Amino acid sequence: MTEQQADKWRKTRTMGKGKYVMYFGVLTWGIILAALFTGMEWLTQQSFTLSWMYIRLAVFGILGFFIANFRWDARERLFQSR
Repeated sequence: MTEQQADKWRKTRTMGKGKYVMYFGVLTWGIILAALFTGMEWLTQQSFTLSWMYIRLAVFGILGFFIANFRWDARERLFQSR
């Protein structure tokens, strides 16, 4: 981790792990992936199913939780080892 990356991470980590995981994981990954897959459904089938949208939000929100959690841990290890 370079000094510039360390400074950026130092600022990001002030929000805490919980907020980081919720913002960058559940909200960001969950909403973006759900919108992407819903757009693909619309383009391929010319229809939109609201129940699938809810399922996508839940599944991709959980997936985003794990992605952000692992990213936090990896960046913390890099930050501590420098």
